[in-house]
Amino acid sequence: GIHMGWGPYLRDVSATANVIRGAPTSIAVTVVEGAGRAVISSNIISDAALGAVVGYRWKDTATGDLTRTPDAERPAHLAIHDNLVG
Repeated sequence: GIHMGWGPYLRDVSATANVIRGAPTSIAVTVVEGAGRAVISSNIISDAALGAVVGYRWKDTATGDLTRTPDAERPAHLAIHDNLVG
Protein backbone atom coordinates (compact mmCIF):
# COMPACT_ATOMS: atom_id res chain seq x y z
CA GLY A 1 0.00 0.00 0.00
CA ILE A 2 0.91 3.63 0.51
CA HIS A 3 2.15 5.21 3.74
CA MET A 4 1.47 8.96 3.92
CA GLY A 5 3.41 10.94 6.50
CA TRP A 6 5.15 10.08 9.75
CA GLY A 7 3.83 11.87 12.80
CA PRO A 8 3.67 15.64 12.30
CA TYR A 9 5.92 15.47 9.21
CA LEU A 10 3.06 15.17 6.72
CA ARG A 11 2.87 18.35 4.64
CA ASP A 12 0.61 18.95 1.62
CA VAL A 13 0.60 15.44 0.16
CA SER A 14 -1.83 13.74 -2.21
CA ALA A 15 -2.55 10.13 -3.12
CA THR A 16 -4.64 10.33 -6.27
CA ALA A 17 -5.53 7.92 -9.09
CA ASN A 18 -3.70 4.87 -7.74
CA VAL A 19 -4.73 1.23 -8.10
CA ILE A 20 -4.04 -0.67 -4.87
CA ARG A 21 -4.92 -4.33 -4.74
CA GLY A 22 -4.39 -6.87 -1.97
CA ALA A 23 -2.54 -4.66 0.54
CA PRO A 24 -3.84 -5.31 4.08
CA THR A 25 -4.05 -1.53 4.65
CA SER A 26 -4.16 0.17 1.26
CA ILE A 27 -3.38 3.71 2.43
CA ALA A 28 -2.00 4.48 5.89
CA VAL A 29 -2.09 8.18 6.79
CA THR A 30 -0.83 9.95 9.88
CA VAL A 31 -3.41 11.46 12.22
CA VAL A 32 -0.90 12.79 14.77
CA GLU A 33 -1.50 16.32 16.05
CA GLY A 34 0.35 18.88 13.95
CA ALA A 35 0.23 16.84 10.73
CA GLY A 36 -0.29 18.86 7.56
CA ARG A 37 -2.96 18.46 4.92
CA ALA A 38 -3.47 15.45 2.68
CA VAL A 39 -5.85 14.61 -0.15
CA ILE A 40 -6.77 10.98 -0.82
CA SER A 41 -9.01 10.77 -3.87
CA SER A 42 -9.93 8.86 -7.00
CA ASN A 43 -8.10 5.68 -6.02
CA ILE A 44 -9.26 2.16 -6.86
CA ILE A 45 -8.80 -0.02 -3.79
CA SER A 46 -9.63 -3.73 -3.54
CA ASP A 47 -9.06 -6.55 -1.08
CA ALA A 48 -7.88 -4.34 1.80
CA ALA A 49 -8.48 -6.66 4.76
CA LEU A 50 -7.61 -4.06 7.43
CA GLY A 51 -9.10 -1.03 5.68
CA ALA A 52 -8.85 1.08 2.54
CA VAL A 53 -7.65 4.28 4.29
CA VAL A 54 -6.62 3.99 7.93
CA GLY A 55 -5.26 6.64 10.31
CA TYR A 56 -2.09 5.91 12.27
CA ARG A 57 -0.38 7.51 15.25
CA TRP A 58 3.20 6.60 14.48
CA LYS A 59 3.14 2.76 14.27
CA ASP A 60 -0.23 2.33 16.00
CA THR A 61 -3.61 2.09 14.31
CA ALA A 62 -5.71 5.07 15.45
CA THR A 63 -8.88 4.88 13.32
CA GLY A 64 -11.04 2.49 11.44
CA ASP A 65 -11.48 2.71 7.69
CA LEU A 66 -11.77 6.44 6.98
CA THR A 67 -13.53 5.81 3.65
CA ARG A 68 -16.47 4.55 5.73
CA THR A 69 -16.35 7.41 8.27
CA PRO A 70 -18.62 10.45 7.77
CA ASP A 71 -16.75 13.59 6.68
CA ALA A 72 -17.62 15.39 9.93
CA GLU A 73 -15.90 12.66 11.97
CA ARG A 74 -12.65 12.53 9.98
CA PRO A 75 -9.52 14.40 11.06
CA ALA A 76 -9.77 17.97 9.73
CA HIS A 77 -6.44 17.82 7.87
CA LEU A 78 -7.64 15.01 5.57
CA ALA A 79 -9.78 15.26 2.43
CA ILE A 80 -10.91 11.77 1.44
CA HIS A 81 -13.31 11.45 -1.48
CA ASP A 82 -14.25 9.65 -4.71
CA ASN A 83 -12.34 6.45 -3.94
CA LEU A 84 -13.72 3.17 -5.31
CA VAL A 85 -13.42 0.58 -2.56
CA GLY A 86 -14.34 -3.03 -3.04
